[in-house]
Amino acid sequence: MEAKIVKVDVKDVRFPTSLTGDGSDAMHTDPDYSCAYVILTSSNGSLGYGLTFTIGKGTEVVVAAVKALAPLIVGKVVQDIFGDFAKFWRDITSDSQLRWVKSAF
Repeated sequence: MEAKIVKVDVKDVRFPTSLTGDGSDAMHTDPDYSCAYVILTSSNGSLGYGLTFTIGKGTEVVVAAVKALAPLIVGKVVQDIFGDFAKFWRDITSDSQLRWVKSAF
């Protein structure tokens, strides 16, 4: 039976390292080590995990991007994604409502 992605969760995880100056340097004087932590749930109960590391407020942007892309991912067949990852990538980055956002950065 084909497993489909049925849910995309994203969590904004932050560590207040700026309070003690941990990880700071001349360019990053107040870093709060952070990540957007993504959990994919499939129809067969399997889970997939991923994260994007940032150093603070950038996590808000990454979390918003995950939430915007989630509707394009839910319903995809896991085996199809792994079978042709380039097609999956094109599908989610060529959405007519979102494709120009990636050009802004």
